[in-house]
Amino acid sequence: MILWLVLVSGWIEVLFGVSAILAPSLVVAGVGGSDLGGPAMALVRLLGVATFGIGVGALLGRNWSRAIDGQTTAYGLGSYAAISLALYNILAAPTLLLGALETGSSGLWAGAVLHSVVALLFVYAFLSRR
Repeated sequence: MILWLVLVSGWIEVLFGVSAILAPSLVVAGVGGSDLGGPAMALVRLLGVATFGIGVGALLGRNWSRAIDGQTTAYGLGSYAAISLALYNILAAPTLLLGALETGSSGLWAGAVLHSVVALLFVYAFLSRR
């Protein structure tokens, strides 16, 4: 389950990253914001670069990991990718939730729900391995 979560979450981050790099104004509009000026657009593109990097790192870590019965080995690169991606989702969920509560943005609510579900699935997968 962990390898599957890394694959799905990694691709979601790659796709979001590419969209934020290529069309930052669409990302801003998707969370209910207005068209922003140069510095804000640069920060949205930076967000895109960061999430793209997270996604690629997760996918490469997953591909380089050794799997035994569909589970990542204890110290393989896949384990580090999975732990990093789980931590990212665990921290992203309340961050987006706070933003959604402050702004009422449906785009931020969707992001908060997505990251919450993925975070809970990672926690469940890690706890069920023990």
